[in-house]
Amino acid sequence: MKIAIITGGGSGLGAVYLSVIRQRHPELDEYWILDIQKEKLEAAAGQDAKIRPVALNLADPDAYPFLRSILEEHHADVRILINNAGVETVSPFEDAPESKLVNTVRVNAEAVMRIDKTCIPFMRKGSFIIHTASIYAFSPIPGDAVYAASKAFVRSLSLSLHEELKQRGINAMVLNPGGMKTALDRSDLRKKGFSMPYLDMKKVAEGALTQAEKGKASYTPHVYYRFYSLFCKLLPASLTARILGSKYR
Repeated sequence: MKIAIITGGGSGLGAVYLSVIRQRHPELDEYWILDIQKEKLEAAAGQDAKIRPVALNLADPDAYPFLRSILEEHHADVRILINNAGVETVSPFEDAPESKLVNTVRVNAEAVMRIDKTCIPFMRKGSFIIHTASIYAFSPIPGDAVYAASKAFVRSLSLSLHEELKQRGINAMVLNPGGMKTALDRSDLRKKGFSMPYLDMKKVAEGALTQAEKGKASYTPHVYYRFYSLFCKLLPASLTARILGSKYR
C-alpha cells in the first residue's frame, strides 16, 4: 500500500500539506494523518475514505511500536513522510514549567527522530521526507530557548539524513519556515516591533514538496527569511542571540 504520512496533520501546516498532497499525488492509496487530537483528525479527514486518521501522542514512547505494527499490518510503502508536528513554550527558561519544556523536547526533537526511525524502513527509492524546522533553527533565541534548540536539532538531523539516505535513493529535506498563522504564531512579537512577513501556508507546502521532489537538502521560503538565515550564519551565535534576545525583553 503506497501511503503518505503527515504528523500534526489535523490542523495548521499539516492540514494544508494533506490538502496539497491529496491533489498532487492522487496515485497514493492512503494518506495517514497523525495527531494527538482525535476531533481535529476526524474533521480534517471528513468523508474521504483514502484519508486515515491515526490518533497518537507523539510524546509517548508506546506510540511508536503501535505505529510500526500498523505499518507492517498494511504492508506500507511510505512514499512521502511529512515530519511536521511541533509545540512551543514561549517563556524565559527559568519561568517555564519544566513539564512543558520536557514536552517541547519530546515532541519537537525526540518524536521527529522516532518517526524517522519507525518509518524509514518502510521507504524505498523515490520516497522523501520533509522535516519542519523553523527559522529559529539558525540561532539561539533567548525567551524561546528550548523551542529554538529543538528546531536546531531537527535541522541538523535532517541534513545528516539527507547524506545518509542518498545511497537508498531517499531524500530528506529540512523546511525552515518563518511566520505563519498557526497555533505557534508569535503575534506578540509584532507588538514589540519584531516584524516578520506572514507566509501563505499553501505556498509553503507546495514549495517544500517541489524542492523535496527535486532532491534538495534544505528549503527556506521567502527572501526575507533567506536573508535572516544568512544573517544568522555570518554572525557569531552569541551576537545573534544578543540581538534577537533584545526583542523578547
